[in-house]
This record gives sequence, structure tokens and C-alpha cells, in this order.
Amino acid sequence: MLDHATVANLRTLKLTGFAEGLLEQMGQPETLAMSFEERLALLVDRELNARSDRKRARLLQRAQLK
Repeated sequence: MLDHATVANLRTLKLTGFAEGLLEQMGQPETLAMSFEERLALLVDRELNARSDRKRARLLQRAQLK
């Protein structure tokens, strides 16, 4: 229950990449063996990549390339 509330709060904060990464980590038992810092680093990287992808998609859409 707490995990779902955390994911909902992350989405409210517009940290969708972080939320998706957390859901993915909860579904993979091998990530539970990692340290907190390693898991946090993976989540931060996931959020940065998600933001970069959204920015790239937005810029390509605005460029109106043929």
C-alpha cells in the first residue's frame, strides 16, 4: 500500500520517470539486493532520461520537420 502511495506522489510531483523506475524495481527481485545508493542512482538516471526524451520529442514536434 505504501509503495502505491509513493508512486502516486511521485506522479503528482511530475517525476514520472522516477515512478516508472520504482515500479520496475519493485518487480525485479535482483534490484532488492542492491544498495540504497545504487537503486537511487538508477532512479535518478531514469528520470533524467525521461525528461531528455520528452524534451527531444517536444523540440522535434515544434521543428515541424518533413
